[in-house]
Amino acid sequence: MSNKNSPQGATKPSTRDAILDAAERVVEAGGARRLTIDAVVKESGFSKGGVLYYFSSKQALVEGMITRMIDMINGEFDQATQDAEAKGEPVLPAIVRVGMEHSRKSPRVSMAILAAVAEHPELINPVRDAVHAVRARVLEETKDPTLVLITLLVGDGLHFSDILGLDFLTPEERAAVTARIMTMVSEAC
Repeated sequence: MSNKNSPQGATKPSTRDAILDAAERVVEAGGARRLTIDAVVKESGFSKGGVLYYFSSKQALVEGMITRMIDMINGEFDQATQDAEAKGEPVLPAIVRVGMEHSRKSPRVSMAILAAVAEHPELINPVRDAVHAVRARVLEETKDPTLVLITLLVGDGLHFSDILGLDFLTPEERAAVTARIMTMVSEAC
């Protein structure tokens, strides 16, 4: 399988990541109900045996998507923390900004994960653990824990609004809300 979209010199994704990329494309194009092993086989170009080697079931595929999402967000948090520290800036706004920006990425993938969790509630455990870790991390960085918890809840509300396609805020209103949240978080440092 060639990686036509990679810039010259970029490394080819692992087979596991290529399969997860295909799963995300399936969900983006058709929603959570379309996520099947067969749909991922078709989208990825790998054989069914190849996909099943890495992901023995749809549940395993969703678990892989969840793990990768958590790892990606944690990497973004770590990078934001390092960048803020290198600039001598407070870490808290950088962490909250990552969470706010990430909520806009791939709402259909998040919806697929929610749908899978409805079928298999135990799949929420790694997400719950990651949320608790972020909560602990941001509470270490603030002098106003209640204000930070409020901002985290607002961020969650925006995220679920994105996932559900509610679009109750115009882009201008969302920008204003996000700016105000960032101001509040900065005040809590």
